[in-house]
Amino acid sequence: MSASSKESGTAESQPSAANAPGLGRSWLASSIGIFASRISGLARDVASAWYWGATGICQAAYSIAFAVPNSLRQLFSEGAFTSAFVPMLSERIATGQKEDAWQLAHRAITIQALAVTAVAAVFAACSWGLYLSGKFAQNETTHLTLYILPLLMPFAVFICSAGAFSAVLNSLKSFLLPSSVQIVFNLVQVLSIFLLAWGGLHNDDLRALYLFCGATLLGGALELAILSLAARRRGYRFRFIPDWRAPVVKELCLRILPGVIGAGVMQINSLVDKCFSLYLGSAAIGGLNYSHRLVYLPIGIFAVAMGNAALPALSRAQARGDKDAVASAFTYAMRTILFFALPCTIFLATSGRDVISLLFARGAFNKVAIQETYWALCFYLFGMPAFCLAKVVTTPFHARKDTKTPMLVSVACLLLNIVLNAILMFPLRQGGLALATSICSWLNIIILLMFNRRHLPQWSCWNAIREAFPLLELAIIAAIITDFAMQYLPAFLPASEAFMGYLLQVFFALAITCAIYLSGCRLLQRPELRDLMSIFRRRKS
Repeated sequence: MSASSKESGTAESQPSAANAPGLGRSWLASSIGIFASRISGLARDVASAWYWGATGICQAAYSIAFAVPNSLRQLFSEGAFTSAFVPMLSERIATGQKEDAWQLAHRAITIQALAVTAVAAVFAACSWGLYLSGKFAQNETTHLTLYILPLLMPFAVFICSAGAFSAVLNSLKSFLLPSSVQIVFNLVQVLSIFLLAWGGLHNDDLRALYLFCGATLLGGALELAILSLAARRRGYRFRFIPDWRAPVVKELCLRILPGVIGAGVMQINSLVDKCFSLYLGSAAIGGLNYSHRLVYLPIGIFAVAMGNAALPALSRAQARGDKDAVASAFTYAMRTILFFALPCTIFLATSGRDVISLLFARGAFNKVAIQETYWALCFYLFGMPAFCLAKVVTTPFHARKDTKTPMLVSVACLLLNIVLNAILMFPLRQGGLALATSICSWLNIIILLMFNRRHLPQWSCWNAIREAFPLLELAIIAAIITDFAMQYLPAFLPASEAFMGYLLQVFFALAITCAIYLSGCRLLQRPELRDLMSIFRRRKS
């Protein structure tokens, strides 16, 4: 470990929390909300694994069918729409044009809702037509997926509209509620699972699957209602204005279109992975699904929160023409993401099987499901830091209203991912699909950072790499010490097959990893730890 890493927190090379106090506080508020949402989401996954398992046809069909409206949410709400809408809305609010901002929001949310409704109707009609044709009757999973897909498509309308109201609240610097509202959806699904079990419906009963789809729609509708009421309390009263010809709508659509294509490429990429997994069987689908959710637990807590907080901050700095502030906020966001992402990756690499067993190994989630999930997880972990960084590396482009560059990079990564899927899926099964995604994610990050350097010379990619390298060293050292210590713990713990045994093993492994990693950060005087503590002290005072 280089001695020069102790100087990595100098004011010249790295911005501190003091340089970006608003961004740090916004990120913390968003992180708290998303952390609560992800914990409730983890409870939902645990309940789903207990009831549905990871090898049955019903869980595989629901997983793929739900991915379609969920992809529309990321496409028309959290992705391109938010990236184009938030900078325009934040700019108007920052310059005191609140009435213009509300008019923009009225038209944008209306147009979004109409577009999503039309797309959802097309998907539902095509799915039902393919189901009636009977061409996929030989593949029971595909046949059932096509049957329940129309039932889930209204969820896309609910959740995309909820995302639009979240964007309005984020532009008003309200981050806690938008980031935590998914708790409602998760609680509805958990409650529905317990009601299904209490009612005596088996996990392969089609009636249970239909009722679970209904609970999905109810959860999405409740999210929309809560966020619209919250925006109303902050002064925004939505009005339905289907005005396609307004200049502001044309400007928004022109900015959204490249982002829709770019985000659509990434969502098509995810759907392509799931379609490939159909040929590997329901066990591979379940393993890919649960490993993906486990990997995205820390991503959602830290990376998504930072992306939500960074975009309005970078947009305001870009509107002022302050390139130094843009570079400072971007560096701060990347450092903070890697500070959390690297130890999470190393911890799951060393204790992933125990974590899977602790969370999911009960009920219908058997030993085969554990093995299938762990196999995919091993290959997802290679790209986990890239998954985290992907949430923030696009923010400088979106802040300067450039959605074309990320789109072109996404198209290239999609083509490569399809080729790699075809090559890797047969020797590695779902692990090959996960590895292809990881490779393409790293390529996406590297290319975007290279392009970003051209437009933001104040920011140095090499400085960011040099400053992040000590964090990787500390995470690896923590993993080695933890693995060595855990070899002597089983003699003092209950049987490893018992729940308490898994719990204690994961607890001690996590405690040792965190203690070593944070102690090393304190010894090297890492600015990430110092900034985080200063934010907590500021909020407490």
